[in-house]
Amino acid sequence: MAKKDTAADLLRSLREAQGRSLRAVADEVGIAPSQLSRLERGERSHTSLVGRRLAEYYGISLELLDLLEGRIPPDVVEILINHPEEITYLREKYGDIQSGDSLDEQPPLDRVPSR
Repeated sequence: MAKKDTAADLLRSLREAQGRSLRAVADEVGIAPSQLSRLERGERSHTSLVGRRLAEYYGISLELLDLLEGRIPPDVVEILINHPEEITYLREKYGDIQSGDSLDEQPPLDRVPSR
């Protein structure tokens, strides 16, 4: 699956990849076509119920949809609050996503945080 910047982008690309019409997907998911259209245009956020239905329909995780909308699971927030050093570890491991740097493009780290 290609990287998508928003839940709207992902939902639209998944539907289009299946060659399905907006009306057909909305009917199968049990929502109004206008609601799905607004979700795919990023004008509305999904509710947990609609998010679960869409995630199940497309075979993706609800957490992915939530993350793409900027929602971080409360347990993850709590972990990072209690262990802020893990943020540094994640950046070192996966690179600075914002600047496009990855660990492979950086010099080797002198110290790798213990896990």
